[in-house]
Amino acid sequence: MKTSIIEVGLATDKLVEMQPIFEQCLLETGDLLIGCQVYDDQTLLVVRLFGDNLPMHLKTLTPAYRNKQVDSFQVVACYLFKVVFKHGSFEETMRQFPLHMGESWFTAIQGPNAAYLCLNEPQLSQKQITWLAQETSIVQWTNES
Repeated sequence: MKTSIIEVGLATDKLVEMQPIFEQCLLETGDLLIGCQVYDDQTLLVVRLFGDNLPMHLKTLTPAYRNKQVDSFQVVACYLFKVVFKHGSFEETMRQFPLHMGESWFTAIQGPNAAYLCLNEPQLSQKQITWLAQETSIVQWTNES
């Protein structure tokens, strides 16, 4: 079964302002912030939905978007896979992962040595499995959907 996530893009300097608002929404919904990817002056936050809580998130995100506190947000349905590395500097390695159109990866917020893959299919392709198996810096990968 696909997992629903919300990807939120915002200016990095707005993160401190928005963090308590996001935390309150997550507390109310029981959903989980699973990813954070910083791109210089922009930050991507990724929330995993565990129930039918999208309306509550929209109540938070829609006004924040209108007030220019967040730059974008979208709901994505995908199959999540978690990849754990021996060390924390894996971004360059992940850029080589063979993604298909519409697939992505982002850094896991729970640990410095992990990333999530957001994939279109419930199983990894043979090319993706081969890449993961041959990458010596990877400790494990698991299906999180």
